[in-house]
Amino acid sequence: MHFLSPNSFLGRWLAFLLDALLICVAWALCSVPVITMGAATAALNRVAQNWMRNRSDCTLQEFFRAFKENFKGATVIWLILLVPGCVILFNINAAWFVKVDTNSVANWLILISGVLWIATAIYAFALQAAFENKPLRTVSNALRLVLVSPIRSLILVALFAGAIYCTYRFPFLVFVYTPFCVFLAARPVWGLFQKVMDLQEIPAETTNNSENEGEQP
Repeated sequence: MHFLSPNSFLGRWLAFLLDALLICVAWALCSVPVITMGAATAALNRVAQNWMRNRSDCTLQEFFRAFKENFKGATVIWLILLVPGCVILFNINAAWFVKVDTNSVANWLILISGVLWIATAIYAFALQAAFENKPLRTVSNALRLVLVSPIRSLILVALFAGAIYCTYRFPFLVFVYTPFCVFLAARPVWGLFQKVMDLQEIPAETTNNSENEGEQP
């Protein structure tokens, strides 16, 4: 059947969906040890960025190549974010689930810190996937991007907060939610990179983190 041939529109999209599903499963499996979740998320961002910019196909091979290249830097970034993330999660659980008596100011501070953490994490792993930098500098750059574009950041946080909620309510599809959000966020995140760095003037072959050492927003 012609419409199901590998070169047809439908055939290409079916192949993409199959590859995307395999990458989703790979991301979930690589995230199980928790300590490797940062590297898996950075690799996911690399695949999403390259696919969005038509630099490479969305393949499992590309994911594991990016996982290996980003392992050290992304793991350090993840450890930097993990400590405040655990503190924020503890406070959210205490204030909103255990119902510890807190005032409205404390509740707002917890909410703002949670939003700021999610936005910083979104940008940090996207930056790690795209550019070569020291982990602490990458995290500080991510925080700067949150302040540069607060509206865009809030929209992205709402998107990933939905993934967190779906994970809580429907955990059997946990391997789908975050990868879907990363692919959906790839274009607006890269658009912010362009806004800050004027990436359109940088040759395409120098905008991958394995080749673009030292670039930063």
